[in-house]
Amino acid sequence: MQKRSTVGFLVLMLVFGVIGVPAHAAQTVNEQYPVSSGVKYSQYTYKNSSTNVINHLSINLNDPYTKVDLGLPSTYNSRDRVTSLATKHSVEGNRVVGAINAAFFDTSEGNPLFLIAKNNQIINGGIVTEGADQYMNVPTAFGINQNGQGIIDYFDFDINLSRDGKTYELSGMDRVRNAGEVIVYTPLFYKGHTDTNEFGYEIIVEGSSNIANIAFGDTISGTVKAIAPYGESKHTIPKNGFIISIQGGSNSAFSDVKVGEKIDVSFSVDKKWDKSQFILASGPMLVRDGKPYIMMSTSSSRAKEIAPRTVVASSADKKTVHYITVDGRQTHSKGMNMVQLANYLVELGVDTAINLDGGGSTAMGIRKYGSNNVVLANKPSDGSERRVNAILEAVSTAPTGVAKTMKYTRTNVGTMLKGTSSTITVQHVLDQYYNPLSISKGEVTLKSVEGTLTINGTTFTTTKAGSDYVYINHNGKAVQSFPVTIVDAPASMSISGSNKVSNGSSSTYTVKALDASGKNLIYNASQLQWSVQGNIGTITTGGKFTATKPGKGSIVAKLGTKTVSYPIEVPEKSIFTDISVSHPYYEQLKYLAEKGYVAGYADGSFKPNNELTRAHGAVIISKVMGLDTTNITNPEFTDVSTAHMYYKQIAAVQNAKIMGGKEDGSFDPNGKLTRAQMAVIIANAFELSGISSTQFSDVPSDSGAYPFVQALAKNNITVGYSDGTYKPNSYITRAHFGLFIYNALKLK
Repeated sequence: MQKRSTVGFLVLMLVFGVIGVPAHAAQTVNEQYPVSSGVKYSQYTYKNSSTNVINHLSINLNDPYTKVDLGLPSTYNSRDRVTSLATKHSVEGNRVVGAINAAFFDTSEGNPLFLIAKNNQIINGGIVTEGADQYMNVPTAFGINQNGQGIIDYFDFDINLSRDGKTYELSGMDRVRNAGEVIVYTPLFYKGHTDTNEFGYEIIVEGSSNIANIAFGDTISGTVKAIAPYGESKHTIPKNGFIISIQGGSNSAFSDVKVGEKIDVSFSVDKKWDKSQFILASGPMLVRDGKPYIMMSTSSSRAKEIAPRTVVASSADKKTVHYITVDGRQTHSKGMNMVQLANYLVELGVDTAINLDGGGSTAMGIRKYGSNNVVLANKPSDGSERRVNAILEAVSTAPTGVAKTMKYTRTNVGTMLKGTSSTITVQHVLDQYYNPLSISKGEVTLKSVEGTLTINGTTFTTTKAGSDYVYINHNGKAVQSFPVTIVDAPASMSISGSNKVSNGSSSTYTVKALDASGKNLIYNASQLQWSVQGNIGTITTGGKFTATKPGKGSIVAKLGTKTVSYPIEVPEKSIFTDISVSHPYYEQLKYLAEKGYVAGYADGSFKPNNELTRAHGAVIISKVMGLDTTNITNPEFTDVSTAHMYYKQIAAVQNAKIMGGKEDGSFDPNGKLTRAQMAVIIANAFELSGISSTQFSDVPSDSGAYPFVQALAKNNITVGYSDGTYKPNSYITRAHFGLFIYNALKLK
């Protein structure tokens, strides 16, 4: 293992410096809850120079059922997702409730880069990288020591070779041999052969038994079986021995090694790490004694990069461990550089912190309520989880207990009408340690305290007005409860909907039923009974009324013992689409239409305000007077041939001396009738005469229309306008012509 002296640390600190903590920035809690008895999950939005979303697991090692563990894949250099690896390791008595990605690793082969040890056994010897811009340029690590404390500190991993009464320090184990190094390759190396080039030589040593594992404090021994000459590379590592691989053509320490010589190699770590539950080397260190303490050059590109980050931190008493991830390279969260990260961690209140593998590898998984599976909590910058070599786990060792908390939903919440039902759906049940319990059929039951509810599985139905209480039981143990208030009828009830419905049309009505506090009363739809008073239509169980007969009546709703009614009217259906029943001449035009005297257009309209043509006037008068249109004499109008569609009617009114033509011999069928001409036609048709006491200012006695207008006035067929005029030269509308005809007919 490459070494760093205490003097080197001091020099580095002079180079890197201690970064001051900025003023407190705004941090809001998005969500927060315990995932086990000793582990709490939090998510924050942190706003400083940019916005970041941070996920945080706080792990209390004082809790007797909580521990921190190192999670590794099944084989040395394989990789898996954080959530997948954590879920695989989660079993009864060892539930993984949270996890983060941990070790830096070689992305091409998957093997970890730095020291990893578990239960004092060496998993990976690793390296310490050269250069102030490197993440781990000094040997620093996080681990759980033999006393169960979470520590972040420097470490001293020694590999020493002894021969011929002398001891030599080796550069490392089971990794690539670099220039000037002496590496020991053991049977634990995943490649099975030395990872070397031709610029060196190797000493092959074999012992009396196979080497299955190596722990701190162990010594492996054997005798030299062969010395491979300079220039050879990649020798097979013996199962019962090891290979000393030396870079360079000669080395004074090993140049005199002979076949048959005994060689011992010992492995040790400094006292504070000895017999640790695990050690995970990483870097840089970020916080020490509650202050920023960044063990790499803060001006380097790696330290200045704004990126996703993964961190493990500990408290001053080393009994609280923090897993922290910062999302990055995304719109919702930019990420942090090393200075921002260290300052944030100090704000958060940690005592010591170290950087783990970040970037696209940053991931946190947690156990959600109701399941033992670990699911992703953060948003990785790649859009999905990256496969990693090692994870840190937050573990609950608590046994599965009895139900303590429950999450459920309930249909029909509120004051309930007698006979109403409600169904309970349980999302999850947790024991006192937040472990999920089964909610299979039959395990969740209901109980009515007062016995006024009928129970069917997880559905209850009210049977009596009053108050009751419902217990939700899990395997016979009451976990949740709630009160139920039951009434015979609403405190108030009203119907909403249209108060007029056209005959043949439909309209839907709704009921608003309230309890004594003014809140909506809960009832089953089938309990609402609809009916209709008055023989005006029918109504469905859903409140849809269909009008079948004009008239007045009521919509009636009954709920429990309360009944309310709502008056409605079914007006007559209008004879024409553009004449409503409220039209001032509706009754007159209806009468004429029913008699067949007037008709509308093909689209169902009457167009009451259109001016009447002479031809249409002839048609209406011929119908009203019942004129014979079969035995007629051709009046020989120049513009009305016998093929004209209204020839017979025009000839009939001319023959009856009701309407005549013009001086030029034409009839002008498309011409408009004036009010004066209309007076002549009606007076002639109904043989009206007389002088009224009402005189119109615009119809003088010497006017040709005077006797005809007066005849209409005398017989109350017209009253003129409010200003005393008759407007003889204005064109008559279809509606007004119908009115005059109706008035004339009523004289008979």
